Amino acid sequence: MMQKISRRGLLKSAVIAGVAGTASTWWLQGTETPEETLDEMFNDALTDLPAASIGVALIKNGQMVWGKGFGYQNLENRVPATLDSIWPTLGSVSKLVTWIALMQLVEQNQVRLDDDVSDFLGFILRNPRFPDTAITPYHLLTHSSSLSTRRMTSAPDSMADFFCKQDSVDLKTWATTYLSPQGAQYNPELVFDPYRPGDFSQLTPDPIGVISGYSSLNTMVAACLIEQVSRLSFEDYTQQYIFSPLGLKDVGWQKADLDQRKIITPYEAKNSPRAPIMAVFTQQMKDRGYLSKTAVTADDHKTYFAFNACRYFSPLNAAALLGSSTNAFVTLMRACLPQDKTTPALLQRETLESMWQVQRHDPRTGSTLGLGWFQFKSPRYGAFWGHDGGGPGILSRVMIDPETGDGLVLLINNFFVDFRKRAALIDQMMKTLERF
Repeated sequence: MMQKISRRGLLKSAVIAGVAGTASTWWLQGTETPEETLDEMFNDALTDLPAASIGVALIKNGQMVWGKGFGYQNLENRVPATLDSIWPTLGSVSKLVTWIALMQLVEQNQVRLDDDVSDFLGFILRNPRFPDTAITPYHLLTHSSSLSTRRMTSAPDSMADFFCKQDSVDLKTWATTYLSPQGAQYNPELVFDPYRPGDFSQLTPDPIGVISGYSSLNTMVAACLIEQVSRLSFEDYTQQYIFSPLGLKDVGWQKADLDQRKIITPYEAKNSPRAPIMAVFTQQMKDRGYLSKTAVTADDHKTYFAFNACRYFSPLNAAALLGSSTNAFVTLMRACLPQDKTTPALLQRETLESMWQVQRHDPRTGSTLGLGWFQFKSPRYGAFWGHDGGGPGILSRVMIDPETGDGLVLLINNFFVDFRKRAALIDQMMKTLERF
């Protein structure tokens, strides 16, 4: 009788019991291959999370041992999702590319971690409450700069524009306008939080719960610095020194430059689990015309709204707006692993190891941060390094273990999912990876 119980039923039982994310609940040992286990797991997850599509891959000893797309690239046309389908944004997972680019310049001695970023930007960037304290690349990497995106972009209308508004202003112009004391839109009360840069003990708690001090402005300032040092646009720099050396095609910052036939339509499920306050963000997306008001139905009868008018391109690219296929980002993660001997290294081993040294731990959220990379640690699976991301039509997690060469990429088409079920899903992915 046990073999007739679906993984969906087992997962729901685990959540009710309060053990989602820690217990072995989604698969039963038996005659199934790991591939069959994963197929059933993710087909169930489309309904359970819910999600219009999922892109997922497992990495073992530096190599991708399994990966697949589930659901649809486009629900209206019933185009199946594949590993080559292009996600128009990966959310804050995009920040890893920015941090890799910055550390390339550090590695080349063009930038030092204790430099004053003002020396590169062309204007003075200082918290007016602490004018004697320089903001450094180290502060950017550890989210301790006192820059505050939550004040600038977390209101429902500004958050919608952050992801979806088509903005032709270049990064340097945006930074000068909003961050420079001489800028036309400069408002220090919005730009800065009230703590001294680098003072880990006084970092402002993050209302969204990522880590105290967390700010997308850190990556934007880093990208601006990269532009000034390299004399290339941030987009051109990352293409020339990150994407091209890896031979990546289905990745980039401008949606118009990507293969339009492969682009995934982002969706939001009509009846997704979420805190009541988050409904305000959904309404803003609709009111501003980014999110369709007409629902489309998936095979499991779940209904979704499409982000048909979300452009995912603006000066805020470096913070959250990288477009990529699952395959392309797996290659990027493998390039950071010493076990992969076939993919060109983007950074020296010593540089990567320095990024994976714990810099601080936030007791409020439980988050642990290195230089740009977050640590995901469990007693059973050890320490992985990576990043989470989220935004309109995307909930992402990427993580790798430099010691074993193992890792995963998980991209979900719908930000508002049951996070307990996602935690259980990630746990079962790691458990199934042991069977390869």
